[in-house]
Amino acid sequence: MMSFQRQVIDRTVDKLLNGEDYRKEVINSINAEFFDFAILFFKKIVAAKLDSCEISLEWYKKHFINSKDYNPAENAIYAGMNKKTITNIYGTANKQVVLDVANANFSYLSAMIDELNQDSTDDIGISIKLTYHDVYVELNLAESLLVINALATKKAAISGGAWSSIGKKVEKPLVTKLCVLCGVPKEYMDSRAFIKDSSLDYDREIDYKLYNRSCDSIRVEVKLMGRGNPESADVIYARDTKLFIADTLSEQNKKQFASNNISYIEMKNNKDIISDFKKVLDCLDVPHA
Repeated sequence: MMSFQRQVIDRTVDKLLNGEDYRKEVINSINAEFFDFAILFFKKIVAAKLDSCEISLEWYKKHFINSKDYNPAENAIYAGMNKKTITNIYGTANKQVVLDVANANFSYLSAMIDELNQDSTDDIGISIKLTYHDVYVELNLAESLLVINALATKKAAISGGAWSSIGKKVEKPLVTKLCVLCGVPKEYMDSRAFIKDSSLDYDREIDYKLYNRSCDSIRVEVKLMGRGNPESADVIYARDTKLFIADTLSEQNKKQFASNNISYIEMKNNKDIISDFKKVLDCLDVPHA
């Protein structure tokens, strides 16, 4: 899965603080990681084909599905399966289970492609020609479709990991930079990971904490979701939030926050974020420059 690099996080934070849409940064990162994977995958295919004497698709199965050179998650991708999907279906990410499912899916795809070839009444030919260091290999229809399917699976996996992780990666740097820009003293900022709430019998994660002049803690929640996402409103009840920072909020969200005496900041298209944050700090009695 995709892990956001420091520069991507920093650029995303800057976009948000400028009231700009951060999604382009995520998309650019997804594409960059995918292209890196695709080029490396093509190089591996050339090497595997040149090193193989197997007929049909056995070379692909040997070098990509059952190869010990890759971890089970990679074997699954080459077979057109996402490890997370396997876990959701079978309730486990056990190595043998992942490999068994990968092999089963490979067999299913191979049979489907073979049937497609037999049933097709059109003389359609698809082939991928790969050249590397003055040598080249050419993949037939079946091989090309397997490669295309693996690429599509990898793109989906990268994309899913990126969108699900961006909020977690950005929330603490975002609040910290806001506080720094507004001159909040360090002793009133707390970006540690908060899991256990001593007043509860279960774990509850908190994005960030600020402290007012009376040393009371102020829970801060950050959500980078689109307008209409119900999670934005529900979380304020679950986590006793006092400050909510979001990319986009609906009018209903804003009314809910106002009726519950919760401060909020909407960042998208907001050119006065720093000024708005200072007003919120005054309201919460948090010192700042």
